[in-house]
Amino acid sequence: METLHKTSISQDKQLFLETTIVMGITIVLSFLFQELKGIITLIPAVYFLVERRVRKRTWSDIGFKLNQTLSDIKANWKLIVLAAVILQVLTLLYAQYLLPGYVQHVLSRIPTESNVSLVLIFFVPAATFLEELIFRAFFQERLSWFMSIPLAIVITSAVFALLHFSSGSASIVSFDLLTIFVDSVVYGIIYHRTKNIFASWIPHFLADFVGITLMMSLFS
Repeated sequence: METLHKTSISQDKQLFLETTIVMGITIVLSFLFQELKGIITLIPAVYFLVERRVRKRTWSDIGFKLNQTLSDIKANWKLIVLAAVILQVLTLLYAQYLLPGYVQHVLSRIPTESNVSLVLIFFVPAATFLEELIFRAFFQERLSWFMSIPLAIVITSAVFALLHFSSGSASIVSFDLLTIFVDSVVYGIIYHRTKNIFASWIPHFLADFVGITLMMSLFS
């Protein structure tokens, strides 16, 4: 029994070390090479999927629970509406009257030179799903094995916000990072309650879809 306990502790330390190394590399490289941020964020995704196969985790183990998504949505519809609609509308109303330039700041991160419909139909779903895979199914879930759930959600959301950093005036950047952090906390709560990547991806996708649509149609 003692040998098994020591083995378990050793494996836990290795998993925690792997997680922090992957997070650290992703953060550092993203700030050093901001123009390659999209490619750099593939690093944790690749590690996570390879690690799943090596350690023989099932797809369900890492949050792919499509068959329970409908029930998870019903159980968390209030949080989904909060993230997908209410927070987005409040953010844009505040920015419209108190933070001129915020909309342009956010849109600068989006490939708006492409057709808007293509951005909303292809780029937004793919990007938000990748982010949920990395930040909820991997970072948050893995951190929750070694610390309290609230702390895991806060740390993951702080990293999530920082990796969306783009230069600008202090007030706009601060507000931008704060809203991203708050959105991420809501996604994190939904993921914790469901352990289902699709349940946290849907509000994330809808939030970006609603926010971008409003910004492009009403404020740009």
